[in-house]
Amino acid sequence: MARQEIGWHLGIWPRLLVLPAIGVLALPALLARPPATAQEAAWRQLRLASAGPAKPARPGTIVAGQRYVWLGAGERTHADPLLYRDQRRVLSPGRAGLLVKSTPARIGADRLLRRLPPGQTLKRTPQPAEVGVGTIPVHYLVRGGLTYRYMRRVRLVATAYNASYAQNGPWGPTAAWNGMPLVRGMVAVDPSVIALGTRLYVDGYGPALAADTGSAIVGDRIDLYFDRTVQQTASFGIKTLDVYVLGPAGA
Repeated sequence: MARQEIGWHLGIWPRLLVLPAIGVLALPALLARPPATAQEAAWRQLRLASAGPAKPARPGTIVAGQRYVWLGAGERTHADPLLYRDQRRVLSPGRAGLLVKSTPARIGADRLLRRLPPGQTLKRTPQPAEVGVGTIPVHYLVRGGLTYRYMRRVRLVATAYNASYAQNGPWGPTAAWNGMPLVRGMVAVDPSVIALGTRLYVDGYGPALAADTGSAIVGDRIDLYFDRTVQQTASFGIKTLDVYVLGPAGA
C-alpha cells in the first residue's frame, strides 16, 4: 500500500502538473489571430524575422519624418534659324531637382514628442532643358494631296536640260553640289540667289533639290533636270514658274 501511495504521488501528480503548463505556454498562440491567408502568414514571419530588440529612445533624442519633392526642370529656349516658327527641337534634356522636407520632433522627459521647426534640403538642383524654337516664317503649300512648308516664294525663268554632254560640258551629268550623278528632281541655280542644298518645290515640276550650277544660270534663273532625250528636253522651252523655297532638310 505504501508503494502504491508513493507511485500515486510520483506518477500521477507530475502528469497533472504538466497539462496546465502546456496550456499556459500555448495560450499566446491560441489567443493570437490566425493568419487569414498564406501570404499574410509569410509577411508575419518576415516582420518577426526583421524585428530587432526594442531600444527605448532617450529623452532629448530628435526624430524626423522626411518627404521627397521633385522639382520641375523647366526649359530655356533659343532661337533656331533652321526650324519653322511652329517647330521646337530639344537640344539637351533637362533634369528634375530633388527637395527633401523634414518634420523633426524631440522626445521629452515625459516620453512625449515636441515639434521642432520644419526644414528642407535641396539634394539636387533642377537643370532646365535646352530647347530650340524656330524662327522661319511658316507658309503652307498643298500640291498633289501633300502639304509643304515653305519660307518664301520666288518667280524664276525656267529652262530644262538632260544628261547629254552637250548640255553638261566636260564634267558630264554630275551635281556640282556633291558630285553625285544627276537624277530627276535635281536643278541648277545661281548659288547667290538660292543656296546649293536647298529643298524646293517647282510648280509644274515637283519637289526639287538645288544641286547644280551652270554658266548660263545667273540671277533669277533655274534649270530643271529631266531624264529625257535632247528633243524632249528642248520642247520644254522657256517658262516663268513659281518656285517655293522649302528650307533646310531638318526643318
